[in-house]
Parts: sequence; C-alpha cells; structure tokens
Amino acid sequence: ESSWRYNKLIFEGDTFRQLADKMERWYNVRISIRDKKLLQYRFKGIFEKETIQEALLALQLTNNFQFNINSNEIEIYGN
Repeated sequence: ESSWRYNKLIFEGDTFRQLADKMERWYNVRISIRDKKLLQYRFKGIFEKETIQEALLALQLTNNFQFNINSNEIEIYGN
C-alpha cells in the first residue's frame, strides 16, 4: 500500500474489521471487536502521528462504540 511509504494510515470506506486489521499492523496491537453490529460501520480518514488511543477517540466521533486498551490488547464493543 502506498500509504505505508508516506507514513500514513489511509482508509477510504473501510469496514471496521478492515480498519482494525490495518490498525493492528500500524500500531502493533491486537484488536477484538466484541459486537457484530459494529462490523458494518465504515470509516474514511487518515492517521499520521496519532496514538492508538487518539485514533480510537477520533473514530468515536463518527460512530457509536466504546473501547478498552490493556497494553497491546484492545477490545471494542457497542454501547
């Protein structure tokens, strides 16, 4: 992906699972999505220098979900 060359995480209409897969590689974390309805969410944007927490907080502005970070393990769940 060209986004890796430019040191940016780019996502354009990715499902939550697709974005989670990219974020796992980008941030070296493991993401578990606990609520199947969240898998239908789609996201569009670019992350460049954000931490994983900042990225997830930004994603929360457009979709309704909660998350818990425990070291390099992240759980995402509905409200």
